[in-house]
Amino acid sequence: MNPSRYLWVLWLSSALGVSPTLFAQSSPTPDSESLPTSFMVELGRGGPLLDGMPISVRIRALNGSGGIQHSFQGRVAIQGLVRDEDETAIAFGGPFVDGEFLLDGVRVPRGKVAVQLIGNDGAKVSGQASQSILPPVLTLLPPLIAIVLAIATRQVLLSLFCGVWVGATLIYGFNPLASFLRAVDSYVLPALADTDHATVIMFSLSLGGMVGVMTATGGIRSLVQAISHRTKSSRSGQVYTAVLGTLIFFDDYANSLIVGNSMRPLTDSLKISREKLSFLVDATAAPVATIGIISTWTAYQIGLVADNLPAAGLGDQRAYLFFVMSIPFSFYSILMLLLVYLSAGTGRDFGAMLHAEKRAVTTGLVSREGAQTLVEVEHDSPPNSDPNSSETRTAHWSTAVVPVVCVVLFTLLGLIATGYTNLRSEGVSDIRLRDVMGAAESFRSLLWAAVGASLIVACLSRLQGWSTSDIIQAWTRGVKSLVLAVLILLLAWSIGAVCADLGTGHYILATTKGALDPSYLPVLAFVVAGFIAFSTGTSYGTMAILIPVLLPLGGQLSNQAQLDSASTLAFCQATTAAILGGAVFGDHCSPISDTTVLSSMATGADHIDHVRTQLPYAMLVAAVCIPCYLAVGWGWSIYLILPVGITILSAAFLLLSSVVRRDQ
Repeated sequence: MNPSRYLWVLWLSSALGVSPTLFAQSSPTPDSESLPTSFMVELGRGGPLLDGMPISVRIRALNGSGGIQHSFQGRVAIQGLVRDEDETAIAFGGPFVDGEFLLDGVRVPRGKVAVQLIGNDGAKVSGQASQSILPPVLTLLPPLIAIVLAIATRQVLLSLFCGVWVGATLIYGFNPLASFLRAVDSYVLPALADTDHATVIMFSLSLGGMVGVMTATGGIRSLVQAISHRTKSSRSGQVYTAVLGTLIFFDDYANSLIVGNSMRPLTDSLKISREKLSFLVDATAAPVATIGIISTWTAYQIGLVADNLPAAGLGDQRAYLFFVMSIPFSFYSILMLLLVYLSAGTGRDFGAMLHAEKRAVTTGLVSREGAQTLVEVEHDSPPNSDPNSSETRTAHWSTAVVPVVCVVLFTLLGLIATGYTNLRSEGVSDIRLRDVMGAAESFRSLLWAAVGASLIVACLSRLQGWSTSDIIQAWTRGVKSLVLAVLILLLAWSIGAVCADLGTGHYILATTKGALDPSYLPVLAFVVAGFIAFSTGTSYGTMAILIPVLLPLGGQLSNQAQLDSASTLAFCQATTAAILGGAVFGDHCSPISDTTVLSSMATGADHIDHVRTQLPYAMLVAAVCIPCYLAVGWGWSIYLILPVGITILSAAFLLLSSVVRRDQ
């Protein structure tokens, strides 16, 4: 090998800390024409190795000038490598392809590899490469850094990026500057460039734009007003509020702002406390969005799931179908919606909410004396419109209903079309609906639906008199409202890739083997997600932190327990649903949650009063969810668990609550 060819490269690489290459120099064998002059060995990506972390090892044959000898097709004898999956030693490999030989999923127990290239004529050339070994517990640093910083700073974007940065530092050689660059170009950029990721982002932004037009043109408010005219009593007012909160399933922000602002005058006239109104709004917004088959949350959640299914051993699963099948395990969202309708339909409450309702009935004060209400004005007209001008139009309720129906319809048509086409291309003749949905391209179908519905709502608004410029501006405002969510999702994909490269899930599995009972993972996921969401105030950030760690762990623990494929799939779906439900639970309890604050603002409630009265309801639902997730881990059927959970929650609520007497 000619060392001078690489001297300046090595110096520059070392200065930047970005060299992934370890050079193994050797003495050439002059009497062999087929044997390379020397060779080069790459252990991982150049940084110190983490004990037990699987890496890739690449060996390149080099000619006399230091370039790759593409003609070499010999073999290689190896000492010091073991297979990660079964820890068997690797002795030989080859043949070389285009002058290179690659081994994936191997470990270097002692940090040193001895290599001997063997030519076709039997000639040999030897060398070795080594690297320092670090404790494997460091693989936990990226997610732990993200969690701790998120709790301490409540800045999810900063926390997630720091987690990615720390992971890149471990992988690329402990150089902070170089690792910062690698965090951007080797993790964030590929996450953005991935076709599926880009599709999820486009769908989310398009759906946000659609909601922006529906809100700005007043379509949703018109729908609310049309329904509110039928409300004559306190109970019917609460039920209609819950129904509207359920119908506006496509976005939690839109749900809170639209339902809260629209129903507040009506509920005030019916002597429904602001605390109760804010509970009805908040307790339907996130739960219905997180289990809605089409929503901005759905795009976010399936984006996280899709990126981590391969690490869970479920790479053959369609992310959208996986998410839909996980909905029955979403105990918190389902039971919270049940509790909302129980309370609204029966007129019963308990705890601080009962006292707030009694105050509103007896004194007429919908907020307590001295309450500090948060006020936010929701504008229906486009930003450049004068409400008194002749150009201002009142939107029809169809502006809200038709686009939502179109999203659902277009998505179903897209799923059927892509699924049928894929099955036909695979030569399947006996095609059933379940098979069609399983083979469908969900990301593409969702994108078509969101873009198509955006065009529909734009056309409807134009027909009702809104100018093209105002429609575009409203659509753009809707897109901007989701920029933060998209950035969080992008960094969540990045930290997931970092954890995969470091083998975080592999280390957790090896550490907990024999100590962590797989049956407790769903309930553990629910509790941990609730704690993180409560501490950080963000369910999105909680999902982004936990799914890349716990979903792969669920698949690995299932394999460790030797579960069959159907049981493994159900276990991973339950774990995923537990994370999503726990994130919503913590969000409901947290005074720093954005949706909780939005609900207080939209309903004109004192924020602390809202949190104080909603907390007992959230805790009651969570208390029922915990044994439900324990039962899932123990192998009980979901068709038994869910009815039992519904029965327990209903009985507990009726036992704890009392009817607020009103003059109807």
